[in-house]
Amino acid sequence: PAPPACAVLRMKSASTVLALCAIVLAAPVASYLSTPSLRSSGASLLNGAPAACRPSQFQAAISSSSRSLIGNFPALRTGAKRASTAVRMAVNVDVEDLPGSVKKLSIQVSADECSKAYESVLGRLAKQAEIPGFRRGKAPLPMVLNHFGKQSISAEACEQIIGAAVPMALQQQEIRAIGQAKMADDDAVAKMLEKFKPGEGVDFEVLVDVWPEATLKGEYTGLTVEAEEEPIEEELLLNALSEMRKREALSVISGGDAKSKVYPSRLPEDADEVKQVGNIAVVDLIGYKKNDDGSKGDKLPDLAIGENVEVRMEKGKFFEGFVESIEGMQAGDEALVPVTFPSNHKVAELRGLEALFDVKIKALKDSVYPALTDEFAQKISDASDLDELKLKIRKGIGQESMVSTEKNINKALEDHIITLVNVEIPETLIDEQTKTKFASMMSDFKAKGMDDAEVKKMITKENFDKYKKNSRDNTVRALTISFVIGEIAKKEGIKVDNAEVEGEMTQLRQQYAGEEMDEEQARSRVEAELERQKVLEFLKENNTIKLIAKAPEPEPEPEA
Repeated sequence: PAPPACAVLRMKSASTVLALCAIVLAAPVASYLSTPSLRSSGASLLNGAPAACRPSQFQAAISSSSRSLIGNFPALRTGAKRASTAVRMAVNVDVEDLPGSVKKLSIQVSADECSKAYESVLGRLAKQAEIPGFRRGKAPLPMVLNHFGKQSISAEACEQIIGAAVPMALQQQEIRAIGQAKMADDDAVAKMLEKFKPGEGVDFEVLVDVWPEATLKGEYTGLTVEAEEEPIEEELLLNALSEMRKREALSVISGGDAKSKVYPSRLPEDADEVKQVGNIAVVDLIGYKKNDDGSKGDKLPDLAIGENVEVRMEKGKFFEGFVESIEGMQAGDEALVPVTFPSNHKVAELRGLEALFDVKIKALKDSVYPALTDEFAQKISDASDLDELKLKIRKGIGQESMVSTEKNINKALEDHIITLVNVEIPETLIDEQTKTKFASMMSDFKAKGMDDAEVKKMITKENFDKYKKNSRDNTVRALTISFVIGEIAKKEGIKVDNAEVEGEMTQLRQQYAGEEMDEEQARSRVEAELERQKVLEFLKENNTIKLIAKAPEPEPEPEA
C-alpha cells in the first residue's frame, strides 16, 4: 500500500479551495464547528441600538470548553481555537444527558453576577461614550443610559453573562464539549432580553455536543475473519500487452475508398502485426445546443469546437455513441451527430446537455500495430524476450492484486470491529468530517484541471447538503471505526512512534516543497493513519485471516 503520507493527504492547491469552502459554508476550515450565532436570535431587539454598543456577535456565548480536543481525536487537531473570556462567573448548573452524545445544561446566574455584568457594560460604555455637551468618557451614568438605551445595554450584558457562564459551566462540570454550544430554545435569547433586570438572576439552557464515551464489547482477537482474494486475471495481461502495442503504433493516411470503422478497445490476441483500416477519423467539429424540436440552437462555447480533431474509432472513446454515429463515413463526408454531454463533464454548463455536432471528415487514417515478438519486448522494456516481458507484467499485476487483497482484508477486519463498539457519534463530528471531505473533493477537482470559477460554482450550501446526505452513512462508519481503532490502541498499548511521524512529514515537505501545507493538519492525519495501520497489523497477527475466492461480478441485465 502507498505510504500514509501519500495515501492520506492531497495538499496541492488545497488551501484556496478550503478557505473558499469555509466562507461559503460559514465554518472555520480547521474545525468546522458551526452553529447559528446567538445574536441572530435577538436581532430584532438589537437593530435599534447605537452602533457603539451593539454586540459584534454573541461569539463568546457559544464558545466551547477551554479543554482542547487535541490528543483525543486527531482529525480535530488542526487549528482548533477556543474563544475565551476574561470574566469569571459563579454559576449553578444542572446537566441532563440527551441522545446522540448531547448534554443539556440548565445554567442559573445569580442576581449579584447579573448586576456586575450590567454595571461592567455600562461603565465601559461610559468611558467610550461621546455625548454632546460632555468630554469623551465624562458624561454621567444616567446620561449614558439614556443615550444608549437600557434595552441595548441589557442586550450586551446578556451577551457577557452567557459568554462567561457557558465555559464556566462546562469547566465546573468537567464536560468535554465538541464544537459550539447553542441555546436549547430558538427564542431563548429574545426571552432572556425581555425578562432581564440588573438586580435579578437569570437562567437559561444550552445544548452541547460532547466527546462520546466509546466502550468495547466482544472479542477482537482469536477470531477467523474471511476476506476476498483478488485473482491474477489473464485478462489484465492481455489488456497490458494491447496498450503497449498501441503506444508503438504507426498511423498512415487511408486509401481513397476507406471508410471509418469502429474497432474493439483491445487488440486481437494473436501475435502478428495488426492493421486497422480507418480507425482514426480526422474531423472538424462545431457544436450547437439541441432545441426541444430537435433542431440546432445556439452555438456552444469554443471549447466544444475544433479543427483537425483526431477521433480514435474505438468503443467508449470520445462521447458516448459518437464513433458509432460516424462509422462508415469517408473523407469529405459530413453529418449532424447528436451528443449528450456526460453529467460529470469538467465544464459545468455542458453537464448533461443535449447537443448537435456538425461533423466533417477531413481524412481517415489506418493504424498499424507491431507484432508481439522478442524484438518488440526488447524495444519497449529491459526484458530479453517476450516471455520475460509477460513475466514482468504478471508480477506487476500480482503486486496490484496483493494490494487489493490487503485492502479487502482491512475492510473485513473493520467490518468486524465496527460491531464491537458502543458509541453515539455527535452531529458536530459528522459535520466536521463531512466538510473536510467536501473541501477535499473540491480540491481534487481543482487539482485535476477544473477552472477556479467552475470549482467556486460548485461550492454552495445546496451542493454541500446533498453531499452530506449521500455520504452520511460512510461518514458515520468512518468515525465509528476511528473510535474503535482508538480504543483498541489504548487497550493494547499501541502507540505511534514520533520518529515514524517525522519520517512521513519529511516526505510530505519534500513532495510539496514550495507549496502551502498545513503542517498541523498534515501531522495529525499522518498520526491517525499510522495508528490505524498499527492496529490493523495487530489484528492480522492475532486473528486467522481466511482468504476466499472473489465473488463473480453480476451479469448485466439484458436491454429491453
